[in-house]
Amino acid sequence: MADVDAGNGLDRALRLSIQVIPFVGLIGTVVSTAIDAATAGGDLGSDLLANSILWMIGVQGWMTGFGHMFFGEPIAASIGWPAKTPWQWEVGLASLATGVLGVIASAFGTEFWLATIIAFAVFYLGAAVGHVREMLVHRNFAPGNAGPILFFDVIVPIYLIVLYVVVT
Repeated sequence: MADVDAGNGLDRALRLSIQVIPFVGLIGTVVSTAIDAATAGGDLGSDLLANSILWMIGVQGWMTGFGHMFFGEPIAASIGWPAKTPWQWEVGLASLATGVLGVIASAFGTEFWLATIIAFAVFYLGAAVGHVREMLVHRNFAPGNAGPILFFDVIVPIYLIVLYVVVT
């Protein structure tokens, strides 16, 4: 019985993390930019963009990548898609790839920032189209398909593109 309870606790924790992960980038960006503004006295716009790339693309990319790759079954269930299929590994690698770009972007110039934003935007806006298609065609309103992740897939790429244009 203890194993079943431990499994249920892990399952609950994974379901909660699926709902919370889209907000990690926002929180990380706000906190790190506030710290930069209070301590560094640098360019607020540039700091906001760099922190957004780091947290919203980088950190979240690693989290969603590893989630799809190593905790695929609960994530698939949250999306309303079948588990144990190759799509999870591939989506995990794509998320991890954008995550790597987001984490290393600060070591490079603004052109690399733009390339990172473009790769991220193509992947995530494309994923948003897939989620909307699932809602329209298959009436899939599962939280992982039509919940916070859909907001993240649409708003964050647009926000990053606009911020890049304004800041650079």
